[in-house]
Amino acid sequence: MKSQTPTMLDYARSAQNRMAENLGRSAELTCWLVDSYAATLRRSGGPAVRIVASGSSRHAADCARDFMARTLGEQVCVVTPERFMAFDHDYPANAFNVVVSQSGYSTNVLAALDFLHDSGQPAVALTANPGSPVAARADVAVDYGCGLEAVDFVTQGMLTLVEFLMLFSLYGAEAAGTIGQRALMEGLASVEDAVAAHGACLPVADAFVERHMGELSRRSPALVVGNGPAWGVAEEAALKFQETLKIAAAPFEGEEFMHGPEMQVAPGHLVFIQDDPAGSPRLARCARVMAQVTPSAWLLTAHPAGEPYEVALPPCADPLCTAIPNLGFFQVVAATVAQATDSWDVHPFLAAHEGELGSKAPGYDEAVAELERRASTSADTARP
Repeated sequence: MKSQTPTMLDYARSAQNRMAENLGRSAELTCWLVDSYAATLRRSGGPAVRIVASGSSRHAADCARDFMARTLGEQVCVVTPERFMAFDHDYPANAFNVVVSQSGYSTNVLAALDFLHDSGQPAVALTANPGSPVAARADVAVDYGCGLEAVDFVTQGMLTLVEFLMLFSLYGAEAAGTIGQRALMEGLASVEDAVAAHGACLPVADAFVERHMGELSRRSPALVVGNGPAWGVAEEAALKFQETLKIAAAPFEGEEFMHGPEMQVAPGHLVFIQDDPAGSPRLARCARVMAQVTPSAWLLTAHPAGEPYEVALPPCADPLCTAIPNLGFFQVVAATVAQATDSWDVHPFLAAHEGELGSKAPGYDEAVAELERRASTSADTARP
């Protein structure tokens, strides 16, 4: 008997196992990208890494960027394909460029690859689909280890990409002589700790949704705050709320939120404030004020002080890895509420124009159908 195709919630949970598997084969998984990076260093000195990505892939890069920059000891910038082609391809000069598309069918990423070819530069791509147009058009195409994910609202692919970028930076830094074997092992241990924290975060998210389902199901506007790696989490959380719950949602860094956007908050708004890893009195005070305005304001923190609006998340040994557990929290919240409210479909007025705003290359629908077929029959499903 065929098994049912796994859901977004299944993948949000199974990402834990996939990240653990990828950590166990991290050197093998990253070696092709490390070799390409080392070749760039030999050729031009490689003073920077530039990641060209869109949507969840860009958010994953934002989650990993600070960890990568510290580990590699050089600038790591994240840009959209449009920004890259129009303005940000000249500076930083001689950067190691990596374009990313989980599906391998994103038309803007394909355009960025063409731009690199036309400019005479190496076209290096990360993807979860080695049989995709992105993989075919790149000079070097690396499968970053997502595994089989047969839903549009990516979760497992997002988390495994964050982890992959961190792992790449560790092995890339070792290849460049920036860190030694001891620092490599310490870095791998930090990533392993973050993966464990992700697993501890899943029941926290389950309990949160069970307690607040009424508020979360009202389709109220949502504002998500986060600094550093949590900024990428805020971006992705807002996107997932938009895609799955069909609500207006926006991400902000802490001070940016308190410089104007907070003025829109009213009773009923959803406000998620991610604390800094070391604990921020400023963000805690902001959460306290927001909770006086709307009962649906929460501080996600590893340093709870017993306030009713706090959600205690597991800490990470390395503060720059906190995106991994925090992403798990928001993915489970979005997937669970969307599943309970059946909010997957877009408004009929928008559905009437299906295909007019396409962002995927021809063959994408067929590729998704094949993934769904494989997911429904393969032993490699998302269900733990």
